Amino acid sequence: MKFARDILLIDMETTGPDPYKDFPIQLSAILLDKDNLLEKGSFNSYIKHPFSQTTNDRVVQTLGIPKEMWMKAPNLKAVITAFKEKFPYNVTISSQNIINVNFLQESFRKTGISYEYDYHILELWTLSYFYLSKQNIKKIPTAETVGAFFKLQRTKEHDALANCRFLADILRKLTK
Repeated sequence: MKFARDILLIDMETTGPDPYKDFPIQLSAILLDKDNLLEKGSFNSYIKHPFSQTTNDRVVQTLGIPKEMWMKAPNLKAVITAFKEKFPYNVTISSQNIINVNFLQESFRKTGISYEYDYHILELWTLSYFYLSKQNIKKIPTAETVGAFFKLQRTKEHDALANCRFLADILRKLTK
């Protein structure tokens, strides 16, 4: 399947599910070519927040990264600025679910940077639901269940960049 525009597949690790009160702690994206869904570029950054020491320790443990790496991470505004510079607006944003897109939009708003990406979203959850239903499989289409259906494995838990690549593999399978 060929698309009208390149696909910008995003994933975020966050402190919780609410984009208005929880915080993004990692933003990753891969740019997929519209014709063959091969990776054309990537972005990955942890996002430092002024959390308490206890929260910082929990974040480091969850992400499985060295504490020094976390402490040197840029703030949200620097990450969103770098993200915007890396990727053009003439792409289709894609993610496993709309929550990641909401977190991205809210991150732009919190930093005062205008979000100019198209509001049409390619949501993999919905595509997966239709695909599994067509196969007469009655499973909730999480990344894990769809990945298992296609015999794909995630390389690392709680890593947004690894998850982007895992989701790209799922997208390739869904659109064959």
